[in-house]
Amino acid sequence: MRKRESPTASSVGWIGLAAVAAAATLWAVAAAAARTLFDDGVEPLELVQARAYVAAIGLALVPAAWKKPRTSRLWSVIALGVAIALVNAFYYVAIERLAVAVALVLQYTGPAVVVAWVALTTRKRPAPQILLALAATFAGVVLVSELLGGDIGSLDVIGIACGLGSAVMFATYTLLSERTSDFYGVIGALFRGFCAASILWLVFQIPQGWPHALTASENLPRVLFVGVAGTLAPFLLYLWGVERIRAERAVIAATLEPVVAGVVAWIWLGQLLTPMQLIGGSIIVAAVASLQMRRSEPAPVVPG
Repeated sequence: MRKRESPTASSVGWIGLAAVAAAATLWAVAAAAARTLFDDGVEPLELVQARAYVAAIGLALVPAAWKKPRTSRLWSVIALGVAIALVNAFYYVAIERLAVAVALVLQYTGPAVVVAWVALTTRKRPAPQILLALAATFAGVVLVSELLGGDIGSLDVIGIACGLGSAVMFATYTLLSERTSDFYGVIGALFRGFCAASILWLVFQIPQGWPHALTASENLPRVLFVGVAGTLAPFLLYLWGVERIRAERAVIAATLEPVVAGVVAWIWLGQLLTPMQLIGGSIIVAAVASLQMRRSEPAPVVPG
């Protein structure tokens, strides 16, 4: 007979899902702010860099970021930094070369990468609940992005490669963060990851010259907002949630982002939601909720 899940483990799982959902919400709101910056002349890759710098500086102010780890994992930190640096860079390039709907669907193949990797490394078949939630969320993303009924134009090979690259980087930093957090803690791992990403972007930007549009006085408040509310806070929430509900559940829950983005676009930009988008959003919300309603195994209880 299957043992009933303890209330403590159940509450930890719901809190983890809530943290990931909050991260997805912040990412969606920041995306709308980023779009206004692009319209005002800020280059996408410059904004990606600024996000890394702001997050690294913000995390440096937290004492836990400097806590000495039990064992150093330098290569894991460098790999995490590369993944953090490239995930949005690939995504922005994909958006530039493809229809947004196509880029969005390509990026959210990331959860499938995570589920497949976990299955390979653990040599265990994914639970049916995970597979059903994965399929449902992908179908929901397709409906929310209006890929089936939209004009996707001519598909660009480089754009497709960058879209898939963003999915791989999304999966990579999720998995690496789960590993590095064991040694550095969530804040310590994220701090080191963003420091590594900042160094990589600094080396890239020096030959390009000073980013004048990015640092213009009228743009700085929005840049800081994207850096703090769209990067620092959601990454902390997301990785904190990963600790509590495991990577394969967290990446599926993160597909709430396009749903929230649609709602934000409706409220902020006046873009109406179509019936298909509403149906797709409902499917995603239901699939994410199902991850916790009937769990295949209890989540570990992580001390506060």
